[in-house]
Formats: sequence, C-alpha cells, structure tokens
Amino acid sequence: MKNRVPHILILTLAFVCLTSCKKTDNLIDFTEEDEILLGEKLSQAFAENPNFNVIPTQGNSVPYGYASSRLNEITTSTLITKGEEFTWNIYLLDDTERQAFAFPGGHIYISTGMIFFLDNEDQFSGLVAHLAALINQSLITENLFFKYGVNNLKQIANSGGDDVLESIINDLELRDEFLTFTRGNEIQADTLAISILSETSQSCRSGGLFFEKILNVQSNQQSKFIAAHQLEQSRIENIDEVVAMLGCDASIDDESASRYQSFRNSLP
Repeated sequence: MKNRVPHILILTLAFVCLTSCKKTDNLIDFTEEDEILLGEKLSQAFAENPNFNVIPTQGNSVPYGYASSRLNEITTSTLITKGEEFTWNIYLLDDTERQAFAFPGGHIYISTGMIFFLDNEDQFSGLVAHLAALINQSLITENLFFKYGVNNLKQIANSGGDDVLESIINDLELRDEFLTFTRGNEIQADTLAISILSETSQSCRSGGLFFEKILNVQSNQQSKFIAAHQLEQSRIENIDEVVAMLGCDASIDDESASRYQSFRNSLP
C-alpha cells in the first residue's frame, strides 16, 4: 500500500470536493434505497438486452477476479461513504468500442475495447476510481434526473416506468452520450478519486494517466462517453495540481504493465 498522505489534508480536500458542487434538491426526495433499487433495475434491464454482450462470470473467474480486486481496493477506501450501503459490482463487456459507464448503486461497466486500449493497471484503476467517485457522490443519479426526470426514475425504482427504462437502455444501445457531466461534476470526481487512490497500491495520479491516454488519440477515435466527460488538457493540469497539493505517491511500480497484460490475456 502507498504511504498515506496526512489525514487532515485528505479530510479537508474531501470536504471541499463534497461541498463544491450544489446538489439538486431532487436528491433530497430520492433516497439511498431508491438509488440502489434504480441501479438494480437498470443493471437487470441491461443484462437482459440481447444487444449487449456482458461476459459471463461463470468460466471467467480470472479476469473477473482481477477487475473485482481493483474495484474492491477502491471501494473499501475510508473516503467512499457508500461503500457498505451499495452493492459494488464490475461487469466486463465483449465490445470492441471503448466504453465505460456506471449505474447508481455501485454498477460499473467496462468494455474489452477500453481494456485493450489501456496500457497498465494504474490506468485501469484510474478509470474505475473515477466511475466509483461519480457513483459515490450521486452524480450519476443527479444527471439521470436532468435527462429522464426524477418522477420517472422514482417509478423505475418502484417497479414501474417501463417506457423510461427502455429509453435509457436504448440510449446506451445507440452509443449515445448517455450522461454528460458538468465541469464541476468532473472536478469533484477527480479530486475524490485522487484521494481514494492515495490509499491504494496504485499511483494516486492514475486518473490523470487514464485521461492522458484518451487525450492522446485523435478526437474522432474518442468514444462519445469519454467526450461527455469534459476532457481537455487543463483537466490533466488540475489533476496534477491536486496530486502536488496532497504530496501523494504518483509512481507506477515496475509490474503494473505485466499484471495488466495477464488480465487482458485472461479475457475470453
């Protein structure tokens, strides 16, 4: 495990992160239980749609074990406030497109196209940490409110709203942006992700490594989802400023790439 940065600095940074972006008032009426139920309904509908190829866990214990261990290291952080309440799961998609997205309640999806695009364990962990931060801060839930309506999501959580549920899944099927996050949302998630990663065996700059990899490809090759995450060079600079302020360990160990290559080789 990396050396932990001074605890008071992490707490201060987390407080700024948690309070920097005003939450929609709808979140007051949408309980944590509603988030969990909504995520379960979305995850079930996604799994049942024949147009998506979720790699089965049966017979693929090695790649799922690796991905789950990265997720578990992140979600057991003291800074993940919903670590015990949510059922955190990571799903691998057999899809050549570079996709990565998440549903409320702890459901993370990453495509093989994205997995094979990345170079090492730290880049992968940076992606997972960013998605986990978005879930933990209810930023995904909040953006779903804006796009589909809080009452509709409430109906889905209570086993209704089939038309809206179908619309959400169709947006994903059409490779729509699904959700477009504000710059404030992204800064909030980046800051929390860096603090979380500082408590793990990964580089605390892993999020920056992931976004650098995405930024260094031609714009027409970037997935719509990634484009929706307000990616530009200044974002990398902001991440570096937070890393410098925390003074956390940003180094990558020598085995990061080889461990990740073994993970990729284990995919069906």
